[in-house]
Amino acid sequence: MRRILILLTLVLLLLAMWIALTAGQVAPIKRNIIYAHIPSAICALLCFVVLFVAGFGYLRTGKPGWDYVAAASAEVGLVFATVLNATGSIFSRAEWNIWWTPSPRLISSAVLWFLCVVYLILRASIQSYHRRARICAVFGIIAVIDVPLVIISARFIPDIHRANFSFDSVWQGTSLGLLVLANFFLAALLIWLKTDILQSKALLENELNY
Repeated sequence: MRRILILLTLVLLLLAMWIALTAGQVAPIKRNIIYAHIPSAICALLCFVVLFVAGFGYLRTGKPGWDYVAAASAEVGLVFATVLNATGSIFSRAEWNIWWTPSPRLISSAVLWFLCVVYLILRASIQSYHRRARICAVFGIIAVIDVPLVIISARFIPDIHRANFSFDSVWQGTSLGLLVLANFFLAALLIWLKTDILQSKALLENELNY
C-alpha cells in the first residue's frame, strides 16, 4: 500500500509540474509560484486538522499511536507552513515590492508556523512521556483555532493579498488541482512514514530499557 502511495504521489507531482511548466504557465511568470504556495497552504491547514484529531484521540484513549500521529503531523505541518510563508513572501516581493506586511492573512499564516515550532519545542523539552503527550495533545487541540482564522482572513477580510486567483486556461486549473492532490498524498505519506519511525524508536527504547 505504501509503495502504491509513493508511486502515485511521484506520478502526480511529475505530471502536475510538467503541465504547470508547459501549457499551464501563468503570465507573468513570477505568478507561477502559486503552484507551490496554494498546495502548501492547504496541506499545512490539513496537518493541523490531523494534529487536532490525533490530540483528541490521545486524550480520549491514551494510546501512544495517536501521540505519534500528532507528532508526525506537526513536523510535516512545519514543512508545509515554511513553504507557505516563504513562497508568500517571494510572491509579495515580486508583486508588490514588499517582503511582508502585518495584514490579518499574513499574520495568521505566520502564527501557523510558530505554533508548529512551539509544539515541537514542547515535545523536546518535556521528559516524561505521558505528561508530554497530554500537554502536546491539549496544545494541538487549541492550536487548531488558527485554521479558521487563516481561512476567514483569506476569504472575507480585505487585504493587499487577493482573496482568490483566476486562471486564463483550463490547463492552469488542472495543474493546480493535480498539485494540490499530489501534495495531499505527499503529506499523508510523510505523516505515515514519520509515525512508523516514532513507533519503531519507542519500541527500540523499551527493549533497551529491559
